[in-house]
Amino acid sequence: MPTVAFQDPGATRLSAFERSDGIGRIVIEVDKVDSTNHRLVELGRAGADHGTVLIARDQTAGRGKAERGWFSIPDGSLCLSVLVRTGRSLAEAAQLPLLAAVAMREAILAETGVDAGIKWPNDLLVGGHKICGILAEAACDDCGELDFVVIGMGLNLAIPDAAFPDHLRASAASLATLSGRPVDRDAFVETLGLVLDRWVKLWERHGLSAFAGTWTAHALHLGHVVSLDDGDDEICATLIGLAGDGALRIRDAAGAIRDVHSGEIGTAPSVGPIPLQLPKTHMGAFS
Repeated sequence: MPTVAFQDPGATRLSAFERSDGIGRIVIEVDKVDSTNHRLVELGRAGADHGTVLIARDQTAGRGKAERGWFSIPDGSLCLSVLVRTGRSLAEAAQLPLLAAVAMREAILAETGVDAGIKWPNDLLVGGHKICGILAEAACDDCGELDFVVIGMGLNLAIPDAAFPDHLRASAASLATLSGRPVDRDAFVETLGLVLDRWVKLWERHGLSAFAGTWTAHALHLGHVVSLDDGDDEICATLIGLAGDGALRIRDAAGAIRDVHSGEIGTAPSVGPIPLQLPKTHMGAFS
């Protein structure tokens, strides 16, 4: 088992998948944490390796987009964050949430047979019900250059319908309910690690083109007129696809083509916009 250069006091198990490098080489599991993203950012600044995975059985202050809370319950939710160190630029790293949605969708299909769609930019839905949300955060060095990215993923693994709060009950679902059978969490995490590692390596070599076609093939609402809140205005627009930098390309009501870097499609109760363009600080969030 690989060694690590830090010791997390909350860790209850340190394990590794059967691989020598890449995502999942080091897996840290904790019983309880405020936020897996927050804790893994701390570990990243302390020197945690590329591919380190942090899993929490219980997350007490998980965050969705726009700092909204993320609902989870112990053992019913998969709360997981992955640390990515990349030679790609800070601007290109904003594509990682899109990539993570592609990887998560593939892992879900492989492990459960459930065929999820991707709601721009990186939510996964089945029959209009949200099963997964993704939030990536970038840490920069003192010169403002990208140091690493932490990709947080919250998956409704086995939450009973009655356990969802009233405001989520009509819009959320869990994999166990949708697949009609229990989901082996450890097997799922290993599959996700393998899939995510493969996509990240392809992205390192080829950029957005490595996964844009797959993202587009499974994206919801493309070619449809939707309500889009871009943070400034709410407009009606036709979704065209991804632009060359990963932005959402739309056609507005006047027929003009433009690219949107953050926003919210329709009415999603638990999510909201996070700018893809990071502020000039040492920390920022991608949507």
